[in-house]
Amino acid sequence: MIASAPGKVIVFGEHSVVYGKHAVVSAINLRCYVKVKKSREVRITSSFGTTGYDFAGKHAYISHAIRRFSEVCEVGGVEVEVRSDIPPASGLGSSAAVTVATLGALNAEFNAGLGREEIFELARKVELDVQGIGSGTDPFVSTFGGSWVLPEKRRFHTDLEFEVIDSGETSVTAEMVRRVRELRDAYPDVILPVLDAMDAIAVRGAEALERNDIAEISRLFRMNQSLLRAIGVSTPEIDRIVARVEEAGYSAKITGAGGGGCVLTTGMGEMRISLSAEGVRVEDFEDWGSADN
Repeated sequence: MIASAPGKVIVFGEHSVVYGKHAVVSAINLRCYVKVKKSREVRITSSFGTTGYDFAGKHAYISHAIRRFSEVCEVGGVEVEVRSDIPPASGLGSSAAVTVATLGALNAEFNAGLGREEIFELARKVELDVQGIGSGTDPFVSTFGGSWVLPEKRRFHTDLEFEVIDSGETSVTAEMVRRVRELRDAYPDVILPVLDAMDAIAVRGAEALERNDIAEISRLFRMNQSLLRAIGVSTPEIDRIVARVEEAGYSAKITGAGGGGCVLTTGMGEMRISLSAEGVRVEDFEDWGSADN
């Protein structure tokens, strides 16, 4: 069976969402496809190569997804193949997408009968298994699709589209989350107000998106990026990208954990993305050549 799940963008609320603040997030029109077949052994194949269980390596999320799924349904062995439109370590939710798509494909292959809420709960456990800390935002969006204001889980609609620029630097979510946590613990009187400011920006940002107010979004992007830089998740290369975009009359900010990955822009990007994509789904094709990449 083949299942797919979308990537995501965090429009506002990176890192602050980990501490219970608001975030504005959306599934995007880039998807990860996972094919699952019952087998005598565990075999995982992706662009990173082929392994068995690989809990600390390139297939950590898939390995933990199989283990977590095994807690609700006996698996034995399974062959897993992955194809993805989502650049890895880019801040576009590739890890959550492969986790959710794996769980969706396992659910279909083994007729486990899990609903989306149950798939999300397993995916959130996988996020914690691998990262040690996480808000559950990425697996939530990848499972349910759409555009949301969190933590209220209020769905909303916007007609605005955005663009992304890949910094070319690898972003490791767990490492960046750890760094921000250490900074917060060392300087709570400085960092906690920054997180509060990010919260206020996210609330205003959701309202602006619903109004399709790109001028307000641009102002909020600039403020949000400055705060992300203050908590240490920007890089010199990201700063250069943001400066070029702003010189061209647009605005830009990190989307995702930072430390590399993609920059979300109001223009002058490398690729345009659509919001509010469909969540996890079982695909009706059996051939990889039929995948809508």
